[in-house]
Amino acid sequence: MKIEIKYVEVDHPDLISLVDQLNDFFNQEWGPDVAKGYQNHHNLAAMACAVVAYQQDQPVGCGCWKRLADGRPEIKRMFVQPKARSGGVASRMLTALEEDILKQGDDRAVLETGAEMTSAISFYQKQGYQIIPNYGDFIGDDWCVCLEKQLG
Repeated sequence: MKIEIKYVEVDHPDLISLVDQLNDFFNQEWGPDVAKGYQNHHNLAAMACAVVAYQQDQPVGCGCWKRLADGRPEIKRMFVQPKARSGGVASRMLTALEEDILKQGDDRAVLETGAEMTSAISFYQKQGYQIIPNYGDFIGDDWCVCLEKQLG
């Protein structure tokens, strides 16, 4: 099935709808108290770039990146609806985000995901990301795994 990736503004309705679905997933997976503790890391207004993936003109996935306080680009808010998984949507979105990061003059990206999200960790490793020590607010957080990739 054809995948179209669009760069969108952070207030785009399709992006907001997909992020709401991602938040619902986290609330169900870990409970609202744990999920709420990470919300300050996911403010869409702080994102430097956002993409939405479409199949048959329907939004099926999203991803963003933001610049950390230390200047590193961090991949955020990666989500693909269950019905669209395993079809290359996530890798296409990640590639689009990495291309934008390269255009901004950076040559590496970092990200954080849940330690129990083994399929996400495996996906990122297949895309060339390597596990690194947790950074920033994630230092000492056993719920999280941090990864990094040299781009370009």
